[in-house]
Amino acid sequence: MKTKFTLLSLIIIIFAACNNGDAPPQTSDTAAAPKMMFAEADTTTDTCTSCIPKDSANKMISSYITSLNGNPDDVNLYSLIIDADQLRLYLSNTNIKHVKLMLAHTLEYINSGHSGQNCGYKSGALTLIIAGYDASNNYVYYDANMVMDHMLPCPSSCPSSGTAANNTF
Repeated sequence: MKTKFTLLSLIIIIFAACNNGDAPPQTSDTAAAPKMMFAEADTTTDTCTSCIPKDSANKMISSYITSLNGNPDDVNLYSLIIDADQLRLYLSNTNIKHVKLMLAHTLEYINSGHSGQNCGYKSGALTLIIAGYDASNNYVYYDANMVMDHMLPCPSSCPSSGTAANNTF
């Protein structure tokens, strides 16, 4: 259960910029962390009240990795990668006020005979389903009945260069 909470925390960090901030700021290891400002095309700014300092994120990520025996491998899921343009397209619907991230088995895992079977944290077997919902707590679908998936599992689809090739910041 603790590992699932840590995984969900990691997921929340990844999508923190999507939340325009009804949630209170999280406590962190950094005493007076400055609020992050995001400049938009029309030069307005938003305050990211869900953002946390990268040292806190590293502590959370490292704890999760340690819970998986701390060794990078090609078996356990470390992260999920989503196409930012697709996420922006989906979230361009201003009726979406919150985003729900749901852990799910991949169709490949299910269709290979593992429906309903625990996969642990196996890379390629887990994904996130992303669904926005409105102020009345009703799901907002893309094109009448579509929700987001198509996450790339890391390891296997991790960047191999740049700072994003690392598991922490």
